[in-house]
Amino acid sequence: MPINAKTHYDTVTDAWTEFMGENFHFGYFESDDTELALATELLIEKMLEYSDIDGESRVLDVGCGIGGPAFYMYEKYGCSIDGISTSERGVQMASAASREKGYDSVRFKVADGVSNGFPDRTFDVVWIMEATHLIRDKRGLFKECNRVLKDDGTLVLCDIMQMKLLPVHKGLWHFVSHGRGYYTLMKTFGPAEVLSPGLYCDRLMEAGFSEITAVDISRYTLNTMRWWRDNALNYGGGNEADDAYTARFMRGCEILEGFFRKGLFGYGVVRATK
Repeated sequence: MPINAKTHYDTVTDAWTEFMGENFHFGYFESDDTELALATELLIEKMLEYSDIDGESRVLDVGCGIGGPAFYMYEKYGCSIDGISTSERGVQMASAASREKGYDSVRFKVADGVSNGFPDRTFDVVWIMEATHLIRDKRGLFKECNRVLKDDGTLVLCDIMQMKLLPVHKGLWHFVSHGRGYYTLMKTFGPAEVLSPGLYCDRLMEAGFSEITAVDISRYTLNTMRWWRDNALNYGGGNEADDAYTARFMRGCEILEGFFRKGLFGYGVVRATK
């Protein structure tokens, strides 16, 4: 069983390229006819609406996956991008792709979001695409992001969020009654800690950010789980271990979609200024 984000992503990266494609994140579906590859690019575009990126920007991509969003940003703007991840496999694949493309201004390294190793006031934009839920120390993450941002720099993130806050007794009952489902989600998608949009805003304010905006885009992301599940269903696998994870992944998609449809979980974009 994966015990942290690093070991989880090192384990699942190759399978996820089959299930999700080049972008390890949700899609933004403008209609039911939108295909997954386009929807994942549209989610990047939605993030870019809040990001103030241009050709002169230097961007830190926290939780860079295998580099898909970084390459998209570079191809659109020609900006300088540093991607970091704790997954050695993901960084290896992203770095190889960057070398093959000849993108000298798109670099990747193994580093932790709460201690990234860059000097103070290095970046114009910090970009966090579906990585915050896997980083337990969110206070440390946002303090570190604030440290490496230039004055008036922007942080933008998108992620799964808790959209329905339950009273304590109902929350405990929900967790107990759905314990097996949460265990499956952890083994499928990693050891997550999902916050509400309000708590994200609180943590960012504590870290020194201001002008914080949170936007709920849940209804535009719902079709993602169906696409992931169908891709996994059509995946050939090849051995017993692959088949076992594929079955677990499909079940995880079903559980997550169910939580979305109940309004417990959803998807949001948050922007904050230093």
